[in-house]
Amino acid sequence: MTKEQKIQVIEEYVGIFEKPGIYLMDFRGLNVAEMTELRSKLREAHVSIRVVKNTLAKRALTQVGIESLQRFFTGPVGVVWSEDSVSPARLLLLFIKEHEKGTIKAALLDGSLVTENEIEVISTLPTKQEIQAKLASALNAPIVGLARALNAVPEKCARIIKALSDKRSVSN
Repeated sequence: MTKEQKIQVIEEYVGIFEKPGIYLMDFRGLNVAEMTELRSKLREAHVSIRVVKNTLAKRALTQVGIESLQRFFTGPVGVVWSEDSVSPARLLLLFIKEHEKGTIKAALLDGSLVTENEIEVISTLPTKQEIQAKLASALNAPIVGLARALNAVPEKCARIIKALSDKRSVSN
């Protein structure tokens, strides 16, 4: 690899390490079919994975100013990232449990190093989209209630008028 190519790869890695949620996976033991399955599951969830060159990844981490992750770049390392910090944890842990192969070495969420136990807790959190949906629903509920209440008054009046009309037509 030429020096220019290495510089380009390091720049790509810097872009990856600036994402809000980064997971480092040791994928030893996975065969090609399992690795392909993992990649497709991640792709479906808009999560990316890249097998990195450790020395170049360490240089990129130095450029970004993240020294805490450097010790995890030994052996084969797959860097998994997404704009949503929860989805990768959920997908990786599910895949690891299904296949009983691979491990999550570490994670960096919003600049903080996360332990394995914390990764399991994070995987149970709702995703950004789920939180946004709950918030939208909570904000929409009072408006819907008001609309129903305002709509109920004319409906009730219409029913009373119809009942009076029916009563008068029966008595005539």
